[in-house]
Amino acid sequence: MYRIRSDGEIVETTLRGRFKQGHAGRVLVGDRVVVQVHDDGGATIEELLPRRSVLQRRTPGRSRGVRNVAANVDQIVVVGAAKDPPWDEHLIDRFVVVAEVNGLAVTVVVNKCDLVNEPERLADPYARAGYEVVLTSVPESRNLETLRALLEGQVSLFAGPTGVGKSSLLNALQPGLELRTGSVSAKSRGGRHTTVAAEMHAIGKRGYVVDTPGLRDVGLWGVEPLEVALAFPEFADYAQCCRFDNCRHIEEPDCAVVKAVTDGEVASSRLASYRRLLDEAVQAARQWS
Repeated sequence: MYRIRSDGEIVETTLRGRFKQGHAGRVLVGDRVVVQVHDDGGATIEELLPRRSVLQRRTPGRSRGVRNVAANVDQIVVVGAAKDPPWDEHLIDRFVVVAEVNGLAVTVVVNKCDLVNEPERLADPYARAGYEVVLTSVPESRNLETLRALLEGQVSLFAGPTGVGKSSLLNALQPGLELRTGSVSAKSRGGRHTTVAAEMHAIGKRGYVVDTPGLRDVGLWGVEPLEVALAFPEFADYAQCCRFDNCRHIEEPDCAVVKAVTDGEVASSRLASYRRLLDEAVQAARQWS
């Protein structure tokens, strides 16, 4: 069963038999489709319209394989919690890189800012990298209007670890949405899954958001090692000054990116994430070569 928004109303539909048999891939959240309403009141999806973008991720538990997540997305909003669960810059970086690899704009949200002092330090690496960064708190209504304005007129996919407050944020941004929210496990300090399937919701006057289940296995499927650095845009200007054109920014002498980190111009956490992801890409390339 698929729920389709048409002329401001929600229509429940199924796949037309012949369409289902001839369609190579499943219908995704965010797809635009042609629907036929029948005399008995039922409705079927008859045609899938061309997609302008497809967000993909690695199939969980596999080194190779891809899963389509959503279609026609304009931007990814990567949400992390300043606390409960703890901020994990390497996991946030993975979500950001997935967006970069898919050619999508990125906004980084540091949520639950009321729980820590100086949440700006968590946001600083991404602001310096040139990303839009918003510090939010639902109890304090902090910067909710700023985030709402960034979502207006866009199809935005909310991504991030489980339990960081994505559903709570969306409920606050769109009164009446009433998405399920959950607590953080006292034992593991990790989040509990509350969103069980990808869903699209109208927000504001012309915006839509895709709410996804928390992703615990975020891998860079199909990314060549040489492409990893391209997903860290703040490296670009410095990389031009490295001694070697093919510098990996690891052990090479006179690496301008490493010097930029030493000088405090690039965040050390971003270089650490890059090296971890580069190693992952190299290992995958060796495994499947």
